[in-house]
Amino acid sequence: MRLGPVLGADAHRARRLALVACLDAPVLLMGNGNIPRNIPINLLPFRQDSNFLYFTGCDLPGAAALILGDRCELFLPLPAEDDAIWHGETPGLEELRVAYGVDVIRDSEELVAACECVVGPLMTLAVSDPTRCALAAELVETPLSFGRQYGSRPLAEAVIAMRRVKDSLEIAEHRKAAAVTEAAHRAAMAATHPGGHERQIAALFDAVVASQGCVPGYGSIVTVRGDILHNPHYVHGLEGENLLLLDGGAERDSGYGADVTRTWPVSGRFEPRAKAAYEAVLESQRCSIALCRAGTRYRDVHLESARVLARWLIDEGLLTCGVDEALETGAHAMFYPHGVGHLLGLDVHDLEGFGDLAGYAPDRERDEVFGISYLRLDLDLEPGNIVTIEPGFYVVPNILNNAGFRELHASRLDFDKAASWIGFGGIRIEDNVLITPDGPDVLTEAIPKSVSAIEELVGSGPTVDQRFDA
Repeated sequence: MRLGPVLGADAHRARRLALVACLDAPVLLMGNGNIPRNIPINLLPFRQDSNFLYFTGCDLPGAAALILGDRCELFLPLPAEDDAIWHGETPGLEELRVAYGVDVIRDSEELVAACECVVGPLMTLAVSDPTRCALAAELVETPLSFGRQYGSRPLAEAVIAMRRVKDSLEIAEHRKAAAVTEAAHRAAMAATHPGGHERQIAALFDAVVASQGCVPGYGSIVTVRGDILHNPHYVHGLEGENLLLLDGGAERDSGYGADVTRTWPVSGRFEPRAKAAYEAVLESQRCSIALCRAGTRYRDVHLESARVLARWLIDEGLLTCGVDEALETGAHAMFYPHGVGHLLGLDVHDLEGFGDLAGYAPDRERDEVFGISYLRLDLDLEPGNIVTIEPGFYVVPNILNNAGFRELHASRLDFDKAASWIGFGGIRIEDNVLITPDGPDVLTEAIPKSVSAIEELVGSGPTVDQRFDA
């Protein structure tokens, strides 16, 4: 086991003190526990709750923390008498206390009694582990449901405000994750050849991430069916006419990670129609990134990405209306049905457990127009924010064949022309952008994305089979 927080105990202690300064109540932070995959000793991969990780740095399963003013009590499950036989020697309680920078380490069995002794109401937040969330709800006597009933609003607002702005330690972690992600994307591109398979590229990508001491921050999307936006399956062979979309990123032990998408031709060369679509998406992304400056409304970044793509869709003959009408009615979203991106941090969609409380300013609500209704973020950007910028072009049969959409956009789309694109798949290009006082800093810029750079790299290395044979 790793002893103590990756970022150091002082960083987490400072965060707790800053949190206390915002609140006038004791706080219970619940960590996630281990969850069996099938039998009790066979567990799902463990991931600590991000808020708990942010304030304690503790990634041990079954942990909890009581923050009582400037005092922090960390509750941990004590090992069984024979634990060392199976898992080796573990640090003692005093060693753990010093490493995590808390006032005392207590047995998890004491948590209920400790909470009952707290004077005044406890504040807490929901966690993704249902059992631990239910325990927290019982201890604070309030309903909790991860992603819906998130807990104390004053606590949630304080946590959101702190986590949205990244400090130098967090930014450094994101840069390291970006470097690992670059290596994995480059390896995947180089190993792509006709006759291969999605699962081989997915396995290679994840293996490179693991070889650098990281884990995938989410299930890597590796697919020739890029029109399925969150495709979790690796079932297709790689044919020369395919575009392969890979959406994947490394996550470090600290919990901070990257989220990057690249799309490339399996053959190593873009055919003319694919090249035109790819360059349109790339131009959309570049124009959007240029707007990622302090004070800019993120919704305007999204609209710029949509505007650039709409112009190309009109030039291509897929849209038959003007740019402004396309954006006002959502006609462009027939080929670009999602928002331009989201916050990035300890979660790949950072703070999304708080819903729109974290992503939307108090005076803003989600638009009802298809496409922009999926925009995850509508804040004015500020230095220290890290966001993804990921426009895309997709030919989705379920959208194009939807009777309601066909009626709504009958005068705005050439549906016969659109039908000729079915089977194309999708293109998405995604980077991670740090907002600085001087403008956008693209943390993942080194990952190839120009047509020439991609064509030079794709297929330049051995196949995955050849790697194993060697």
